[in-house]
Amino acid sequence: MAAYYPVFLDLKGRVCIIVGGGKVAEGKVRQLLECGATVTVVSPNATASIKGLANSGSLRWHPRKFEPGDVKNAYLAIAATDRPEVNRRVAEEADAGKVLLNVVDTPELCGFIAPSVVRRGDVVFAISTVGASPSLARKLRESLEASELLDYAGLARLLSKAREEVEGRGLT
Repeated sequence: MAAYYPVFLDLKGRVCIIVGGGKVAEGKVRQLLECGATVTVVSPNATASIKGLANSGSLRWHPRKFEPGDVKNAYLAIAATDRPEVNRRVAEEADAGKVLLNVVDTPELCGFIAPSVVRRGDVVFAISTVGASPSLARKLRESLEASELLDYAGLARLLSKAREEVEGRGLT
């Protein structure tokens, strides 16, 4: 297993391409949109939700197969198809163009792996088993979501304001 460097990316306004239009792609679309990314989906078919988001202008959908050049100008790409040969072609193009890439359920083709995420306001937990056991990561996420620890997440904004006040007075 690779030794991964954990990071949180600012995707606001960044071009992100998803190749695939099924339920897995739909989940990735929602996560990227929540982060303010500019999302394009390339897939001959798409879920009703992806089509609805395209119709509302929340994302761009190209209802066709992946073509060379689709990820060329992207900051980040996700291959979420059930066709290994398509995922491999996406990976090759992303690698050649130095585009950050995640290939769902195929860590050996990835430039990054996506963690299981718990989000409460400004507090975000990212849980990963570096690809060894996605089901364990999911179980840990579910346990954390039910934990009383998340009751403290609401304090993040208040503590941020207190920190600004302390720093503004030169008390650090």
